[in-house]
Amino acid sequence: MKNIEQLKETFSTAQKNYKTIKKSIEKYVVSWFWATDSIFDLEPFYFEQNRFSKGRIKKAEPIKKENQYQYGIDANKEIIVERQFTGLKGLFYETFYIREKDKIESYRYDYSPEKKIDNVKSFNYENSRLNTCYIVVKNGWIKYSYNYQNGKLSTKLMQRIYDKKEVPDRIFDYAFNEIGELQSIKEKEHFHYNKPDKKISYKKLTELVFEKILSLLKKNISDCNMQEKLYCIYVYYYHEVMIPPSIGFGTQADREEWINEKGEGSKWIIWNPIDYSHMIEIEPDVETQNLFKLYNQETSLNNKENNTIKMIVECCKKIKEIISEFDLIKTDDFVIVASDYEQGDLKKNFKLINPELYDEYKNKLV
Repeated sequence: MKNIEQLKETFSTAQKNYKTIKKSIEKYVVSWFWATDSIFDLEPFYFEQNRFSKGRIKKAEPIKKENQYQYGIDANKEIIVERQFTGLKGLFYETFYIREKDKIESYRYDYSPEKKIDNVKSFNYENSRLNTCYIVVKNGWIKYSYNYQNGKLSTKLMQRIYDKKEVPDRIFDYAFNEIGELQSIKEKEHFHYNKPDKKISYKKLTELVFEKILSLLKKNISDCNMQEKLYCIYVYYYHEVMIPPSIGFGTQADREEWINEKGEGSKWIIWNPIDYSHMIEIEPDVETQNLFKLYNQETSLNNKENNTIKMIVECCKKIKEIISEFDLIKTDDFVIVASDYEQGDLKKNFKLINPELYDEYKNKLV
């Protein structure tokens, strides 16, 4: 493809052209503003498809710039520079936009002092409508082709090559409701985005998910019919897809083995559900899967992950109240715990679920 080959050449020269590109673009910046997160992408429905919530524009330059975004706009009030600050002080990714009549090229550089090029993109327009997008990275390229019906995006074809190997094409279908609002983004049978029914509030959605999660936790703990002695049941989740969570069963046999091997350092394994001999990945039915997908989508788009953690903690409290119903063989110090799989909020959640034991356990937790 001619466009890909041209962009490959641009990518190969972009590294040595960083200072030139930076200077040539930033001279057109007439003002800067800050945001709490990304607010801009040229890819149609980027935030909906990836379930990202948009940032909020800040009134003034923040004192702490870590994990913030800074944008430079030109005389036409269009964004031509994006700086994505990392958690490392003073280091940020940079993206520069070169705007022409029917094409926008972007250059994204990493946060290292060497400013290595991450990718180069070319967005090509026809009658002000995005027609194709080419992306070149170090190990390959991507081409997006956009099709429209009745003035609305209908499909997006994704073609790729990585490490000189062709990857199967992907097709995304876009649907809109009667007033022109995006209704869904679907790839085969998988929904990347599905607009919620306006009759269902987020509060009601949370209530429905809470009931389903509690029911599934009860069922899976009961069906597992664990016969080994347990020191904990660990409900854990991944930040990328928080619902449904998974269940880990901490056995006394494993704990004794870890203590013998690691001594004081064993607590890093004792409270790491990924290392447990017995785990359950909850597998809901199709209807419940769709409910969870909708909830995860709305949670991500509205930046309400703390709401999910609170809900999981409340489920654990309920399980704790009825633990005797499961006829488990428990140690004297048995507990119910919940955290992300990296144990990032283990202590915080432990105190909420087991407040009467926190002083005893706080130095044993990671």
